[in-house]
Amino acid sequence: MNAKHIRVFFAIFPNKTIQSLLADQATLLQSLCAGRKTTNKHIHLTLLFLGNILPNRIAELRHIASNVSVKSFELNLEEIRYWKHNRIVYIQAKQFPAELFMLVASLTDHLSAAGFVLDKRIYKPHITLIRNAIRPVIINLNNSIQWPIDEWCLVQSLQTDKGIQYARLGQWDLKKL
Repeated sequence: MNAKHIRVFFAIFPNKTIQSLLADQATLLQSLCAGRKTTNKHIHLTLLFLGNILPNRIAELRHIASNVSVKSFELNLEEIRYWKHNRIVYIQAKQFPAELFMLVASLTDHLSAAGFVLDKRIYKPHITLIRNAIRPVIINLNNSIQWPIDEWCLVQSLQTDKGIQYARLGQWDLKKL
């Protein structure tokens, strides 16, 4: 009997306050560029997308993640941009903290060593706010969103009759500054 693959990724989800601020930005942006807003509970920063894996590898992913150790950090989200090739509007920082790239690199190294096949594209951190945007938008925010990051997680993306749902499969704290 073949085990069914599950779709997973590592990500950082905002706390309720930051989630609300990002959702407000998405609402404002939707009026400018149309498209479909990311639902509040789906707003996240992807660290590493693994795609389809066998469920029996989840324990291995959790073990690998528990061996990754990086300091907590803060994102200063201040730029709203548009990617024409996939028609998304996203928010990002002008400067990303080294700890974010250290987290992704450490996770990538550990997963590669364990035999996981990973995408070779350069990591471009962003938070998608609008999908299928009709009109491009580029905005520099006057008041940036300060997002303190102290945890990250492993998530399963589930296709349901109510659309995509996310289920957390594990969560890890970053080291306190």
